[in-house]
Amino acid sequence: MDEKGYVFTPMTVLLFIPIIIIAISYGNIVNEANLLANLATGGDVTISTATSVYSNIEKAATDAGRNSAYNATRKVIDDNNFFVSGDSKSYIRQRILDSVNANVINSTKEIEYQTGRQVYINNILIDNYTNATFKLSDITINQTDPFGFYVNVKGGIPVKVVQKGQSFEGRTPPISVYVTIEGLEDPYVWIKTKYRSSNIIYKYPYYTNIAGETNYYFDDDVDKQENIINHLYYCLNGTNNPSNITPRSYYFVDPNGLSFFDRLENKTTSADANITRMSTFIIGDPLYEDHGRADISRLDREYFAKPLVIGTPIKIGKSNMADPSGVTFYLSPAYKTYFKLKNSY
Repeated sequence: MDEKGYVFTPMTVLLFIPIIIIAISYGNIVNEANLLANLATGGDVTISTATSVYSNIEKAATDAGRNSAYNATRKVIDDNNFFVSGDSKSYIRQRILDSVNANVINSTKEIEYQTGRQVYINNILIDNYTNATFKLSDITINQTDPFGFYVNVKGGIPVKVVQKGQSFEGRTPPISVYVTIEGLEDPYVWIKTKYRSSNIIYKYPYYTNIAGETNYYFDDDVDKQENIINHLYYCLNGTNNPSNITPRSYYFVDPNGLSFFDRLENKTTSADANITRMSTFIIGDPLYEDHGRADISRLDREYFAKPLVIGTPIKIGKSNMADPSGVTFYLSPAYKTYFKLKNSY
């Protein structure tokens, strides 16, 4: 009988049984589906937590590389003293290591807080670290061009993420990030010119090396009316220098020049690969009193060389080409030949 007083026959009751069974079964399916969804979601968070750890190591290496390179230039400039030969890379590596360790520990603790997971690096719970997850042997740096270097973090370091019985275990992939040195001040020029000049490292844009044939395009256009040879004058002027302080000459690839690390160490010649070397031009004549003569080649390492490297002017018509500061520009015969520049135009 129902609540209204109707009486159900036995057959009617039997018809209701499948509906009840289906309802009970459907409820179980929904509960199991919710459980599976929660497990899947939890697993996704656990895996994404590990991915975030990898990503933070990569970001930390990039930031640490740039900051360490900057600190190295400031140390030389502020202390008025170059690094001992061969020591600048060690200095930068150590500071990269310290910074990567600090950043990875702090960022991973934040991930733990946000996700409720426990993270282990090198089989140690991240909360138990004080200041080191990586060793110096895990960090290397190498150059493939003059205007930056790669920071490499060794792969294979175990990472484990745990939460309520769920666990993800993996190993870090090898990480290699490029760190630009463009925009940093060149300590070599700063100290060598006795605090009279500074130069910022920015890449001269017109250089090409195609099938081993180098071209600087320094004399693509000669303006006899303005007494200018381009793109040589453009390189000297440092046009588009973001500091808006001109003139500050661009840097250009020069297999006979000095690498970034050579400049930190006051080298006169380089032992680094020739693809990592660069040169720039000195604007004006800041060491005129020391040289006692004006006709010194303005290529940076030649300008500072002992014995003196004598240069010759470039004539445009009857006048000598001047740099953007108005001083006659001199260049050694060897580099005129190398740059394919004429003595007169």
